[in-house]
Amino acid sequence: MNKLKVLGASASIILAATGVMANSTPIAKHLAGPAEEIELMQKASPESAAIVSKHAMIAIDMNQSQSGQYHWQKNILLDGENPKVLLLAPNKGSLNFDIKGQSVEKSGVANPIEYFSRETSLGMGNEQYPAIQYDLQNLKSGRYEVAISAESNESGFLMTSSDSPYRLKSYVSTPGQLVGDVININASAFNDESEFSVVKSDLQLINSSYMRITAPDGSIQETSMFDDGVVFDKSAMDGEFNGQFRASQAGMYQVQVVSQGTTPNGKPFFRTAEHLIPVIDSDMSLSSKSAEGVYSSSNKIDLNFSVDTSSSDTRYRVLAEVWGTQQAGKSTESTAVAWLSTMVDVNDGKVNLQLDDRWLVAKNVMAPYELKNIRIEDSEHYINVLNIDTLPLNLPEISQATKSGFDGNLTESMLKGEKPAGFKNVKKAAGGKLMLVHGYCSGDVWGNVQSQFSNYVKFLDLNKNRSHDAFARLIDSYGDNFPSFGIVAHSQGGAAALHLYTYYWSGLDNAGSGRLIQSVGTPYQGTPLAGNLAALGDIFGVGCGRNSNLTVSGAGAWLSGIPTWARSKVNYYTTSFTKKWWRPDWCNIASDLILSDPEDGTTERSRGQVSGAVNRGHKTGQCHVDGMRDMAQTRDSGRNSTMNSNAAR
Repeated sequence: MNKLKVLGASASIILAATGVMANSTPIAKHLAGPAEEIELMQKASPESAAIVSKHAMIAIDMNQSQSGQYHWQKNILLDGENPKVLLLAPNKGSLNFDIKGQSVEKSGVANPIEYFSRETSLGMGNEQYPAIQYDLQNLKSGRYEVAISAESNESGFLMTSSDSPYRLKSYVSTPGQLVGDVININASAFNDESEFSVVKSDLQLINSSYMRITAPDGSIQETSMFDDGVVFDKSAMDGEFNGQFRASQAGMYQVQVVSQGTTPNGKPFFRTAEHLIPVIDSDMSLSSKSAEGVYSSSNKIDLNFSVDTSSSDTRYRVLAEVWGTQQAGKSTESTAVAWLSTMVDVNDGKVNLQLDDRWLVAKNVMAPYELKNIRIEDSEHYINVLNIDTLPLNLPEISQATKSGFDGNLTESMLKGEKPAGFKNVKKAAGGKLMLVHGYCSGDVWGNVQSQFSNYVKFLDLNKNRSHDAFARLIDSYGDNFPSFGIVAHSQGGAAALHLYTYYWSGLDNAGSGRLIQSVGTPYQGTPLAGNLAALGDIFGVGCGRNSNLTVSGAGAWLSGIPTWARSKVNYYTTSFTKKWWRPDWCNIASDLILSDPEDGTTERSRGQVSGAVNRGHKTGQCHVDGMRDMAQTRDSGRNSTMNSNAAR
């Protein structure tokens, strides 16, 4: 079976400092936190990862006429002011574009529409797809006829958007993403001026909705969505449509939700939302009747239980809750003690966690113990491969030394596990560096401003597509050249740095005082562009590839395992375009059709936030990368000076 794989950590890294690349495998931390954080570590709710769409993306499928020329014609629905049409096609220069209005003259020919066009592109980082933007002048809302012709059979997409306040909201509402699972997708509409709430007048905004599903093998099917209160649909005629399909293959599914209807003021409503849904193959099952705990060192109890799987994948993210029994008057009650997590290699069928016995003392619990809500996820997409509600936990007797010696204060060892010997007693000032890290499919974004930083090195893995885990492991490998380092990161590099600090021991853990991780323009909560770019990659045949960690749902799945003590070490900045009263506002005119304001051409400000981290502010007049309307956010010399002087090394 063709299993889904994201590019691994095998590519070479261009170093901006001398030294040999270390090849050591990173050492996983044994994470833990108090019972009060258990809710934070739960899987993100599906609705919180909804895509909000103000656009429609229409595939161009041409037919050949008797004359030999190829044609495509479509009636499109437009509502709102300042409508825009974007043509994305590999050979866009060879296409003839025409749009006609609703009214028909005496001759029976529809009125032509005046417009002006400009060259642009749509993408993230160096993954840019060329496009033509058509701005339509003084156009009223309604139905319009678009015709495209060419001498050869061309493919592409037509994208429409306007200033209408009505949005489509869509999300994957079922947790399963394994081969054989039924995947359900929800779609509804709302008025953005009502602060993302569905008001009563909007309930019947959508009249019909369907899904266009592109499977990993390229096959396409369309299936209707229903608002009838049957199966996954909660209630009939409540304005929420639901559709299902069975994931029969491993790989990336592209699902486009297409919704059509009428606004409360009688204008046509037409929106699409593009989902990128990874599906993996796994047969993991629990083979233990209980989890066993054995002391491996002072305070540290190694926990393990067995699983069966034929999967060739070995690395997983594991999360679990430890529960004990507490005396409550004359009776006893089950009490949450702590949560545990780690990145684990399952090579011999054993899943290993580690519990610091001081968590048990802090809660004053006794046997019987349990592991609850165990979640085993793949390390590339954070898809659940095994959920275990409860598992009996057998623990050794807690030592008297721990009971009498624990003062109640949390220590680094309790939160991260015991620091490996090679990371202890490192001199903070001896060779520490500030590491500049780029993002997804990126060029050398720090190259033009690197002189604004001191005592720095530069991580370069240019124009590549990495999962957060693979990205973090590459940073760790490069970081092994230095005894300690702090990070200044752009875009996905910020998420990769946070992932590294959370799950693996590295030079970040030896850095001195100062800001450990600083980031600019990082989509910690993903970006809606990821789904659109996946569809464009199939048409253009180029690009860095699909990255589920950058989707809204994928980012939510990843972030749901990041604890507060790790988030607190992140200092992040966001930016957006400059607002001018005399002209439209945007960083990239193409991505402006997709992203919600304020945004930087790649990331929406709202999705650049990370709860528990330090928000260092938002600045206008700066876009994600060079080539956009305002200057690139990495070129802010004042911010770079601040990050440099405050950085840990």
